[in-house]
Amino acid sequence: MKIVIAPDSYKGAMRAAKVADTLAKAWLSIRPQDDVVTIPLSDGGEGMADALASACGGEFLTIPTFDALMRQITGKAVVLGSVAVLESAEANGIERINKDELNPMAATTFGVGVMISALLDRGCRELIIGIGGSATVDGGAGMLQALGAVFYDIDGNELPPGAGGVVLRHVAKVDFSKLDPRLAQCRIQVACDVINPLCGVNGSAAVFGPQKGATPDMVNSLDANLHHWAELAGDPGVIPGDGAAGGLGFALRKILNAKLLSGAELVMKYSGFEAALPGASMVITGEGCSDEQTVCGKLCACVAQKAAEYHVPTVLVSGALRGDTSALESLFCGCFSISPGAVSLAEAVAGTERNLLRMGANLARLTVAAGSSPDQTS
Repeated sequence: MKIVIAPDSYKGAMRAAKVADTLAKAWLSIRPQDDVVTIPLSDGGEGMADALASACGGEFLTIPTFDALMRQITGKAVVLGSVAVLESAEANGIERINKDELNPMAATTFGVGVMISALLDRGCRELIIGIGGSATVDGGAGMLQALGAVFYDIDGNELPPGAGGVVLRHVAKVDFSKLDPRLAQCRIQVACDVINPLCGVNGSAAVFGPQKGATPDMVNSLDANLHHWAELAGDPGVIPGDGAAGGLGFALRKILNAKLLSGAELVMKYSGFEAALPGASMVITGEGCSDEQTVCGKLCACVAQKAAEYHVPTVLVSGALRGDTSALESLFCGCFSISPGAVSLAEAVAGTERNLLRMGANLARLTVAAGSSPDQTS
C-alpha cells in the first residue's frame, strides 16, 4: 500500500513535519512493507516555511530584522531554488512580543520589508509570503517604508519609519517612486486564507484588532486610519483578503502587485502533494483542533478535496474534534481525535507525540483487520 501523510501543524504542540514523521513511524511499525510518503503542509501561517523546506529541501537563511515594536531580532526564510519563502510573522508576529506589550497603534510591519529587501539582495525574484499571525494593523505601511516608500504629513515633513498603525492618520502624501526598483522584477505570491477586507465592520481593525490588543476606541481609530490609507492609494478598501495581517495583504496586492492566493492550495502546489496522489490507497491529514470551520477552506479540507479528485480517501487525525462533526464526516472517510480521553489542554499538548504514535499504529492495524494483506500493493 501507498500511504500519503500530509498534516498541518498541531498549533502550540508540534510542527507539521514532526506530526508527519511521527505518524509515519507508527504506521511502519505495524506495516513496514508499505510505501509511506510524508508531505508536511501549512495553510500559509505558522510553519509554512518549515513545511515547504521539509517537503522540497532548501536553504534556511537567518536575516537581521525588527519585531513589531522595532526591536532588533533575527528572522528566518527558506530559499527553494529560485523561490524564497517567508513568513511575515518572523518579523511582525504576535508570538514575537509579550501579551502586555500588544499595541496595534505602535506595531509595525517594517521588519517584514527589511526581510524582503534582504531576499532581494540574495537575488531572489520569486517570493512566497505567508501573512498569518501578525501583531500589526498598519496597512503594510511599515513594510513599504522599509522598501523605500516615503510618507509625508500635511506640512511636507517626512514621517518616521516604523511608526505603526497610528501614523496612517497623519499621512498626506506617499512617494512610491523610491520603492526598491528590484520589486518590479518580482513575482510575489501571498499565502492568505483570510477573506476580510481592509476596512469596515468585517475589516482588519474590527475583526482582528482586539486580539492584537486594540480597545474599542483603538478599533474605531485604526479603521478610520485604514479608510484614509485606502483613499490615498485610490482603492475602495473592500477587496477580500486585503485585511489579512492588519492590512499587509492590501499593501502587497495594491502596491507591490502581489497575488493573494489560498495558502493551503499554494503550499500543496509547491510541496508536491498532488504529484504523490496517483497510486495512493489513503491520505492521512490532521490539525490541532477540527470543527465545522475546518470544511470551510482550511488546509485539511483542501487536502481531502484534492485527494478525492484522484479517488483517494482521506482520514482526519486531529488533536481534538469539537462541536457537530457531521460536516467533517461528509468530507473525510474517518475522523479521529488522538486524545485518549478528557484531559486538560496542557496534558493534551504534552502527550501529542505519544498519542500520535498510538493513533498511527491503530490506523495501520485497521487496514490489516479490513483485509489488506501485508504484501498488498495498490
